[in-house]
Amino acid sequence: MGMTVVRLVMIGALLAGAAACGNDIPSEPVPSGVIAHIDQSRVERKGREVFLRIENGTKTDITVEKFQLTSPRLATVEWIGDETIGATYEADLEFEMPRARCGTAIDAKVTLTYRIDDGELRESTVRADDTYGNAELFADRDCAELTLAKAADLEVGDPEVIGHGPDSVLQLPVTLTPTGKASGVRFGGFGSTVLFSQAADSRTDVDVPLEGADPPTVQLMAVVPARCDPHALAEDKVGTLFPVSVRSPELPDNASFFLPLTKLQRSALFTFFLTYCGLG
Repeated sequence: MGMTVVRLVMIGALLAGAAACGNDIPSEPVPSGVIAHIDQSRVERKGREVFLRIENGTKTDITVEKFQLTSPRLATVEWIGDETIGATYEADLEFEMPRARCGTAIDAKVTLTYRIDDGELRESTVRADDTYGNAELFADRDCAELTLAKAADLEVGDPEVIGHGPDSVLQLPVTLTPTGKASGVRFGGFGSTVLFSQAADSRTDVDVPLEGADPPTVQLMAVVPARCDPHALAEDKVGTLFPVSVRSPELPDNASFFLPLTKLQRSALFTFFLTYCGLG
């Protein structure tokens, strides 16, 4: 009995050692010429899809099988796949952006698991630049949205068109109901987009406190088309991403997030654009 137990322990130890060796991927400096960037395509601004761009400035092919991205403002991201990047080429590895925490810079680092040509797997860690600042803006929007959500519940009402033709305006009532869970948070107004401008009676540059004892407040967003160009509407990707300004001692100046709109509400905006501009 004792010998059997000893043998089982020895076998288990050998198997564990073999498994450990199998996962022992050598870590080494990233090859000179390999650069990583984190960014978001303009066409994806309505969602949370971003990408890690790997530039292969070497003279050999690189096949990425995994990456792990870490940042003080994000939960760890892990991507698994099989992406071969030819010499002097680049590839975008897409992933869903985690909800970001409040903070300053993204300061992202990426650990790549990859092969050079048909070689063995290796591992390297490289800083992921936020070249155009889009990742940081994404995180700042999350922070602004989280800050407002702590202070007030937000509800977007039904769109209504007032007037006719070029004298018309589309109105969206936005109700903010303080929760009492945060203090010092204020609503700062709505912003325009490339497709729509805020009308004269819209709440744009305001300072509305959202304290726990305050009653619900209805803030009116009223918009008109910024231009009557059919090509602008046909090619639009961000025309209904209206900034909601949030003010708080914990937020940077000009903090904002995109007003959450349903598909029906966005459709009403596009229909209004066509009617207003005589394109419908």
